[in-house]
Amino acid sequence: MKGLIVISDTIYIRIMSVFRLSPLTSAVFLFVFGQTLVGGQAGILAAQRINENVTMEVAANNTEGRSESGITGQVSIRPVRPHATYGTSNVMPYQAKIEVFDSSGRMLTAFETDPNGTFHIALPPGKYVLRPQSPGPYPRASEQTVVVSPRSFSQVRVVYDSGIR
Repeated sequence: MKGLIVISDTIYIRIMSVFRLSPLTSAVFLFVFGQTLVGGQAGILAAQRINENVTMEVAANNTEGRSESGITGQVSIRPVRPHATYGTSNVMPYQAKIEVFDSSGRMLTAFETDPNGTFHIALPPGKYVLRPQSPGPYPRASEQTVVVSPRSFSQVRVVYDSGIR
């Protein structure tokens, strides 16, 4: 398990390393999680070091709900035909996998667009890098830096180059 896990609109968990939860680790997690929700204030981030390689963070944030901000967008691929034809589009939606990194270069999560290439991911305000994944040299798309403002969704278009010439 690694990445960002959304529990609800205002609660998320960031797992910093790959590991399996043991019963003891689960108890530690639930204690930290409960302290964050009940004993902490909105926006308090609790971190529990599981061992020297694993740190689990839990955050509850009632002031800027995660569903109020994030990134939404459309992924497409072009060209889809080797020759352009007047009146016929040479672009089509593309289902892709995209990784999301924070401003320090740490991967937060990865997601897959729907078959129409659209996506909607809730994120707290901040600066992020979207890194489109490719199965090989083509199709390929460039990474993009996106700034998410409070209570808004940043619009992004990701265009893959199909490699057709």
